Amino acid sequence: MENMDINNFKLDHNFKLVEASAGTGKSFTLAHIVLRNVLEKKIKPEEILLLSFTRNTCSELREKILSRFNLLKLFLQNQDETGIDKTLLEWYEIYKIKEKCSEKIIFEIDNFVNQIYKLNVTTFHAFCKNILDEFSIDIGSSQDPNIENNIDDLYQDIVNDLWIDQFLNLDPEIISLINQKKISSKYGSKINKSFFVEILKTLDQENICKIKITNRYTNIDISNYLKEFLYINWKEFFVEWNKEGEELYMQLIELGKLIKEIGGKSQVYASKPRNNKYKQITEWIEEINLRLESENSSDLLYDISKEDLLFKYFYNKNINKEIKKFDLSLDFGRFKLLQDKIYKIKEGIYTEFVRIFVQLAFIKLTNLKKSLSIFNFNDLVKTVENKYLDSDLSNDKSFSEIQNRYKCVLVDEFQDTDNIQWNIIKKFFNTKKHFLLCVGDPKQAIYKFRGGDIETYLDAKTNAIEIFSLINNYRSSKKLLNILNNLYTNGLRESKLDYKKLNSKLNRSINYEFDSNKVFEIIEFSKKEIDVEDLVTQYILDFLSINNEIDINKISILTLSNTQCSELKNKFLKLNIPCQIKNKQNIFDTEASTLIVFFLESLLNPRTLRNIRLLAVSKFIEIDLEELIDYQKSGKLEILTNQCINWSLELKEKGFLTLVNELIIKYNSASINSDSDLYSNLFQLSEIIEIELIKNDFNLNKIFKWYQNQLDDSLRICIGEDYLTKNYNLQNGINLSTIHNSKGLEYDIVLCPYLSIISNKSNKIKGPIWKSNSDRSIYINISSNYSKVENFKLTEERDLFKESERLIYVALTRSKYKLIIFNDIDNTNNILNNDLLPNLENIHLYKSSFSDKVVKNNINNVSKIFNNTQLKNNPWKINKVNKNENKKIISDGSISFSSYSSWISQDKKIDSSSDQYTDYEDKISIINNLQKINLSKSNNYSKFLSLPNPLSNFPKGAIAGTCLHKIIERFDFQKDNSDKLLDLIIEELNLFQIDSSLALNVREGIFRVINVSLGSKLLNKRLIDISSDNIMKEVKYDLSLSYDGSKITTNDISKCFLLDQEFEFGNDYSKKINNLQISNKGFHSGSIDCVIPIGNNLEDSKWWIIDWKSNFISGSENSDCFPKNYNYKNMKEEMIKHHYPLQSHLYLLALHRLLKWRLKNYQPNLHLGGYVYIFLKGLPDVKLFDNYWEKDIYPGLFISDAPINRINYLDNIF
Repeated sequence: MENMDINNFKLDHNFKLVEASAGTGKSFTLAHIVLRNVLEKKIKPEEILLLSFTRNTCSELREKILSRFNLLKLFLQNQDETGIDKTLLEWYEIYKIKEKCSEKIIFEIDNFVNQIYKLNVTTFHAFCKNILDEFSIDIGSSQDPNIENNIDDLYQDIVNDLWIDQFLNLDPEIISLINQKKISSKYGSKINKSFFVEILKTLDQENICKIKITNRYTNIDISNYLKEFLYINWKEFFVEWNKEGEELYMQLIELGKLIKEIGGKSQVYASKPRNNKYKQITEWIEEINLRLESENSSDLLYDISKEDLLFKYFYNKNINKEIKKFDLSLDFGRFKLLQDKIYKIKEGIYTEFVRIFVQLAFIKLTNLKKSLSIFNFNDLVKTVENKYLDSDLSNDKSFSEIQNRYKCVLVDEFQDTDNIQWNIIKKFFNTKKHFLLCVGDPKQAIYKFRGGDIETYLDAKTNAIEIFSLINNYRSSKKLLNILNNLYTNGLRESKLDYKKLNSKLNRSINYEFDSNKVFEIIEFSKKEIDVEDLVTQYILDFLSINNEIDINKISILTLSNTQCSELKNKFLKLNIPCQIKNKQNIFDTEASTLIVFFLESLLNPRTLRNIRLLAVSKFIEIDLEELIDYQKSGKLEILTNQCINWSLELKEKGFLTLVNELIIKYNSASINSDSDLYSNLFQLSEIIEIELIKNDFNLNKIFKWYQNQLDDSLRICIGEDYLTKNYNLQNGINLSTIHNSKGLEYDIVLCPYLSIISNKSNKIKGPIWKSNSDRSIYINISSNYSKVENFKLTEERDLFKESERLIYVALTRSKYKLIIFNDIDNTNNILNNDLLPNLENIHLYKSSFSDKVVKNNINNVSKIFNNTQLKNNPWKINKVNKNENKKIISDGSISFSSYSSWISQDKKIDSSSDQYTDYEDKISIINNLQKINLSKSNNYSKFLSLPNPLSNFPKGAIAGTCLHKIIERFDFQKDNSDKLLDLIIEELNLFQIDSSLALNVREGIFRVINVSLGSKLLNKRLIDISSDNIMKEVKYDLSLSYDGSKITTNDISKCFLLDQEFEFGNDYSKKINNLQISNKGFHSGSIDCVIPIGNNLEDSKWWIIDWKSNFISGSENSDCFPKNYNYKNMKEEMIKHHYPLQSHLYLLALHRLLKWRLKNYQPNLHLGGYVYIFLKGLPDVKLFDNYWEKDIYPGLFISDAPINRINYLDNIF
């Protein structure tokens, strides 16, 4: 393996592999290689295929590639080396010898950028889907496949049908036998329907190993087969018992003696057994044989297979358990054949039934999916595999066409590729005609549970013609990287992976100071004395009290599970330490899901005292157990009961989301109000339940049963991205994340509290699905004691232990400046203490113990730093709110979703042909007598206002308006330079099929938007002045209607505008509202273009709504659009005409509620600013016009403070 010289390695047709350790710039490398291929080899965008692991990484790679080309173009235009990296500069010095004309290079860059939409950056599953879509006839697959990765209903139906047809028709004795059997499996302890649903789901989604299908079970009598199986194996058992049984008994007595000699005491094996166990079993065998001569074998099924003396004393399950318990080295291997026979009569019959059932279910699933044209993600790959790997392709046109389509093929995150995917890539592109390069890091192969297969990587590595490594690290400081280099001096020993020493190239210094000698800390503790969560909390408090300039948003604590994240979060919240869980988990696995159960039960059965008590002591109401007695005596429980009765009656009128909101408001729970994650999760769950209620005609009994199934992950059908927790809250803080979720991320300071619990004992594998690495097959067995299974189990446990070693590597390489490890001194037999820390013996470390970390100040006093501004960073920052896609629901009209567009569509006085009901309006207003503008006493303003706006000639209509909105949404006002904006504009224009020659005009128009002063009300700020971290774009909201059970009507809303008459749009607009025909319940949904804070700090800022309007106001349809047309009077008429006052007030209501729930000490009159409507086509040239502007009025801007009384009124009726 050689160090990669990214500018000089050959772009030839040899298969190349690049090992990229953490922080070495994998994405940077791929982007640079694309640039080299395009400019050196003249590869076209459509001839490049880049495969990555997820859609997000695909998007990031596309952006990196685009940025790389733009950076080079900027350098060539300005010849300024300030912003260009050394790698690109060195490449240009080499390349300019061949291509001396920089104009030609710029031309080629522009050509690539303009066609970047042709660049195929995609996931492997999407690549296979595209093949199926294009060549379905040639492949023989459905031309219109139903791609569905969530078919739990189908699994359930198949198992239900087979359960009725097969299981319930077995002999009663066999049914009883199976029902009574307790097993140890990852899918539960009983052989039941949910057990088989999970097996079927796992097999269907398995991507590496395959189950061998046999048809011998399809036409058998299962009862007779199982009885015959037991009879045959019984005969074989007692023959083997007569040979080896007595010797096994003597060895077990020796085991008892050995345990006694070392001072142990076994509950099973004694040195001097009271009874002769061998003789007891022999007599039992003789009794069974006599009964077999006169009785039906069915009658003896239970007696033979039950967990008796043979099972508890002689079976290797308990033998091995005792040997491990007392750490003995004894070999009972000579009794393998006897143990296999014991297994066959004790557990084998159950395994046979499971195998038969699974085979029948899988055959039925395969046939049903084929008939219904259902494909999951792995089916896409398997179909391509079957077509192109298992057949002669010498004359295959589709194969040749795909192969010839691409010349440059790059594979990202190669360590996560499985053997089937790699075989397909090799088949197509490992040729003498393709540049094939794979990039990955086997040390970060931690996704075995998702199908990642490190063996595929290692196998490919042996076949690579050239292997390179990246040795420069751009993440960690020199001091910290020196520690990491020493930690991994011996590589990853368990995984047998080498580690190459890295050089730190981090050229940014931390912007706050702490003791630089303590870049690596080991916190030693004893779990017997203190819980690690308490210790972490104390460490954080102490660290922040000393280093009070630390930005807590750049601290991360990495865990092994979501549960550990939740435990830490609860500790932090009690001390007012801001924190956020970064992991996305299924919403039904959260604490909020349990709270919802209490509320649902109280609505279903409000007169059941148990339900009301549970609701009362839950976080919804929060009374403690002592108060509960007083609650009952005082009659408050009865009041709560009556309230729940009323709520249950009002459910259909108000909707579930409204009821939950009322419950939270009524009892003002401190636990919910202080826990933004819990509040968000309650909101999300309520939305999901609301939708299910509408679908099921508000049948609460049915919904409760459905909800209970969702709480059981074996029965859950609500899975996938739509049911992952969403981040509605705006609060930042210390990041809590699992190590898996942290991969690819970096933080200034990282704490790892749980690494010392990772050992070879921490991965315990359970069946009934076992995988063979040798032949990639799946083996079904309910037992982990069968000799064949033991080998599978040991192999898989070793593989998981190796992956745990790689998980530690991922955790240790997330930090930029400081790394803190917590080490349990009572648990040192692990990877951390055996393989890593000994490598640091000769290096000075800061090693602290628990006693060193006792908090210096009273915890309550220290925690107060988060309630004021002692930290220079804000106690919390505002994040962009995640988009919450509105779901379209068809209901009976009792509850529905409404929007601003649907409401104003009722105004019969608005011309329906104006296309105004689209999401992004681009309305045209022809004004015959344009109002004369009077902005200043200066005579010079008119010539500037008569110059057309750059967007004047931009197309009109809904598509054009949507395009402009999309550009502004994606554009980072502060961070993106003009070239990046131009690239973004071209990309969107191409996407919307709008002439890209307008790009420069669009860029100039957007520059006017971000550079225009927003006036004195907004402290003369410009959008470009606002930090990107504090700007929220596309803020979606749902306002629940019918708070008191009645519909929201036109008359209700019109009264709002009778208040605050000193503000815009009073009595006259109140009358115009009556043109609408509003009468709704349910939800009002919308999306705010932009929200910004104006003030010196976030706590004291006023929050303003910004809305982009692309309305065309002109004297005639064919004339230019002049800023002079956008004076106050014309804009106000435009606002009224299209009901923008209604829209703006709804936006202010949504913002009011958002701030009320999320901003500490929120007061509307202090924090709710108002709205700014920016008419994009009406802004003058800022540089020219600002010199003559004297008044606080600006063409193209319509600004108003928030009318607080109106908003409070709307808050009461919505």
